[in-house]
Amino acid sequence: MKKRGLVISSLVVIIIIGIVFYFIQKNDNNGFQPKASKGTIHGTTAVTVDFDETIHHLAVQVSSESFSEPDSGEVVPTHRTVSNPYLPGTDISGVDAKTNKYVGVFLADENNKIIDFKELKLSKGKVQTEKWKLVWEDEFEEEEINVSKWNFIQGGGGYGNHELQHYTNRKENARIEDGKLIIEAHAENFGAEQYTSAKLTTEGKGDWKYGRFEIRAKSPEGQGIWPAIWMMPTDYQVYNIWPSSGEIDIFELVGHDPYTVHGTLHYGVPHTYTGESYQLPDEKKFSDDYHTYTMEWVPGEIRWYVDDVLFSKQNDWFSKDPNNPENYTYPAPYDRAFYLQLNLAVGGDWPGYPDNTTVFPQQFLIDYVRVYELDGEYRESGSRPEPSPYESQTTRDGREPLEDGNYVYNGSFEDELSNWEFQPYEPKTQFGGEGKVTVVDGELNTVIQKQGEAPWAIQLVQTQIPMEKNERYTLSFDARSSGNRQMMVNVSGPDRNFSRYFQDTNVSLDENMQHYEFTFDMVQDSDMNARIEFNMGQVSTLPVWIDNVKLVKKQKDPNETKTILPTGNYIYNGTFDQGDQRLAFWEFTSQNGVDARATVGVELEERELQVKINETGDSLESIRLTQTSLNMEKGKTYLLSFDARAEQKRLIGVQITDKTQQTAYASNTFDLVRETQSNRLIFKMENKTDDQSQLHFLFGSQKNAVFLDNILLKELLPPTLLEEHVVIRAKEYYDMKGVVIEGETVGFIEEGDWMQYVIDVKEAGDYNISYFAASERDDGKVTMLAKSGSVFTQNLESGEYLESDSDHQTSIQVENTGGWQSYRSMNDTITLDRGVQTIQIYAPNVNLHWFSLRKEK
Repeated sequence: MKKRGLVISSLVVIIIIGIVFYFIQKNDNNGFQPKASKGTIHGTTAVTVDFDETIHHLAVQVSSESFSEPDSGEVVPTHRTVSNPYLPGTDISGVDAKTNKYVGVFLADENNKIIDFKELKLSKGKVQTEKWKLVWEDEFEEEEINVSKWNFIQGGGGYGNHELQHYTNRKENARIEDGKLIIEAHAENFGAEQYTSAKLTTEGKGDWKYGRFEIRAKSPEGQGIWPAIWMMPTDYQVYNIWPSSGEIDIFELVGHDPYTVHGTLHYGVPHTYTGESYQLPDEKKFSDDYHTYTMEWVPGEIRWYVDDVLFSKQNDWFSKDPNNPENYTYPAPYDRAFYLQLNLAVGGDWPGYPDNTTVFPQQFLIDYVRVYELDGEYRESGSRPEPSPYESQTTRDGREPLEDGNYVYNGSFEDELSNWEFQPYEPKTQFGGEGKVTVVDGELNTVIQKQGEAPWAIQLVQTQIPMEKNERYTLSFDARSSGNRQMMVNVSGPDRNFSRYFQDTNVSLDENMQHYEFTFDMVQDSDMNARIEFNMGQVSTLPVWIDNVKLVKKQKDPNETKTILPTGNYIYNGTFDQGDQRLAFWEFTSQNGVDARATVGVELEERELQVKINETGDSLESIRLTQTSLNMEKGKTYLLSFDARAEQKRLIGVQITDKTQQTAYASNTFDLVRETQSNRLIFKMENKTDDQSQLHFLFGSQKNAVFLDNILLKELLPPTLLEEHVVIRAKEYYDMKGVVIEGETVGFIEEGDWMQYVIDVKEAGDYNISYFAASERDDGKVTMLAKSGSVFTQNLESGEYLESDSDHQTSIQVENTGGWQSYRSMNDTITLDRGVQTIQIYAPNVNLHWFSLRKEK
């Protein structure tokens, strides 16, 4: 009995030890216990938890549904409602205690694999209160569409997407019935189009910077049908042209997929668009019933909802003027007012075109549109977030370059067509292009039977090109044709909706094999499956030969001389709207004991440099704003101009010096007053060429604050001589606003953009103008102004002059030439006076290759 008791006692001890060990293990496994509490800003929660940050990291995801328990070892999910990595205690937006009340918290290792997971269900006490107040609405309860709130867009022409509809203001296409706005598309001939529909906008009648935008609507469905609710910027020119100017798509649906809606941002340059899609539960269609589409836009973040379900958040974007060296300061372009648009398109590059299954008429029904502002102060935008190390790719994930550093395989076509794809889409004639490729004498030869309806209708590509963020690349190739024609080249991301890494660029080909070379920076996240595109469609059936294609990584030199900007400006960020704190490329320094600070305002109207001075120093040189690495060439004449003002009347200094600041190439002082004045200094570089010259603004010795903007330094070129006849390439402008050089041509010209050319006319009289131009619009126009004088001769101020101030002017209409690369000659006449003239050209909705002036007999 004693022995049996001993055995039982031993078993009891073992069981107790086992239970204790089990609970110890259980407590160890359950040591991951995240907790939620109110965030610091409106509509947020925050999660805190203890974990070893040296080997693990957190990720969080917001959801309207309870999570399924993930398996250990799975990779953390990638979605636009996931924050990875997540810093404990940081605000999590897009949450509420009613719908988006679940937060999944992932503990992950260095390989981004899940170690542990917990789901948190939020109550009201865990979410910082968020209130929105209604500031604008249309419930569509009136008998007629309210024209004090809505504009009708009218016309056709494809709208840049090869759409087929003609928008009208007829009741057949837009009206109110039973408290609903009806936008209705019909299959009928109208103007040059086969369909009609309507597009309404609030431009000039309602625009908003930030807010909550809520639209309840019922979507149509059908092949080739494309309803949209979207926003465009009111002041289009602030960040140059689209897409750099920005676009917000609240809702889009392509009719052949009535189960899916899309929320998207468009920005760039290069053109980038990012977004997420959403599907209803139980495979329901958006055409079955009304649904509420909501977009919440706050500084540095935009969120999308369907029926209050959060399905996307974005806070990583950029904006760049192709004429600028650096991105606009974040959160551009989404930091100024946008207006609303409602439309129903028919056809287009994305939805395709109607077929025999498409039923007309089609109706897009809108129950209401409501706009709210936050009842309280908006958050700070902060800086653009760094890419997640757990989601970004690196070149280690991609294929290796060849021995010479070339990332293009078989770029000399020695292995026939290996690694290359011709017409990679299906069907091969999707865009109406027909052709074939062969390798002839070591060159790739493209023969074109039908040029098609778009540049990519004839397309040659190579994929699997690794591109790494913040690296610089040079793309080069040789090409020719049997005559004069254009070809479009780019580098894109096929896995990212064909976002452009190297922007669409047109090159001019002729009978001679020419070498083309372009250097660009990869500004988007790394992509190991980028592709090089050669697009030969739309413009011509002339054949194309291509050889020696290379893409190599180029080392950046922090001290390299600044290249001249497309505007002709030597100064980078002279408008103080680029880079961190809007101060990219500038150095602000002061001597010991001097207290001064340089800042740039956040609001559009405040974006000028402000130098605030508390302690001045005893000389102008004690406070200095500098830009380095300027190439000043011996014998050339330069113009420096800038706008400036001061709190009270005072003096500032300007110097152009060598790198040591011991030798001054030019210097002057300027009197400033309270009103903004334009100042300029013209000087000739008498010293030897110096590619490390520096520009200095000097603010010391006085306390009055100084405001500085629009700094320009450019070479003053002598006028182009015009005796009997002269041909001037459009890209050889003297000055310009807003236009973009595309290879050999000037394009993306909008209303208000202009180019200037300086000519020396030897004989007064009438001159025939010949423009070599292209357009895909029916409303193109070219206006030429002439005014005696120039900046070079110092009897005309720099910048635009008004039509009313011109000596002579003339205009011609430019109709659709068949595409943006389909160039044709068109003629006009202008009178020119004798002597130096500044020619100013406006060409909205036109691409311009060159123009000529010939004396009429």
